[in-house]
Parts: sequence; C-alpha cells; structure tokens
Amino acid sequence: MNPVTVSVGHEVNCALVFLDQNGNPMLTPVTPDSAPTWTDTPSPTGAFTLTQNGVTATDVANGVGTDTIAVALSVGGKAFSASVPVTCAAAPQVLTSVEIATTVV
Repeated sequence: MNPVTVSVGHEVNCALVFLDQNGNPMLTPVTPDSAPTWTDTPSPTGAFTLTQNGVTATDVANGVGTDTIAVALSVGGKAFSASVPVTCAAAPQVLTSVEIATTVV
C-alpha cells in the first residue's frame, strides 16, 4: 500500500481488501476467523474510529505528524497483516493535477 499524505482536516477512510495471487480483489466472499485488529501508532495524529463490522476504519487528521495504520487478521487459520504510513501536514493545499481513479471489482 502506498503512503498517505494529507493536510489537517482530511479524513482517511480505510477498508480491508482481500486480494488474490494476481493482486485483484477476491471474487468469492472472504470471512475473517474473528474481528480484525487495527492499530494506529506510534501516537495518532488523528481520531481513529472502527466500524462495527471491523473491516473498515476512519482516521480524521487533526494534528501534524506521522503514524502508521495497521491491521492484523486470520482467515482459515492463516495470519495476514497490512499497514500504511500516514503523514499529516499543516501546509495549505495547492491544486497540482487531476487523475482518473479506477477500481477492479
């Protein structure tokens, strides 16, 4: 996963994506053995909130700094984990480009 850099006030939405051997989303539903364990360390620069189902989370950037959002879970007895570094900057935003977002489903 690529690092995320935001300005104070941004909301970072996180969701588990279960990928196959080619890096594409699984076509069949995947059910974790138990609720995933999320962390936001070392010292969160935002307000980290989990959803009730545990497969999504939100981090509202309310301070300048860097932290790492991580998740650990098991599926069929096999352990999986993922993490993404998040940097929150105080600098004002400047429009520099546009992109086309694509999603494989």
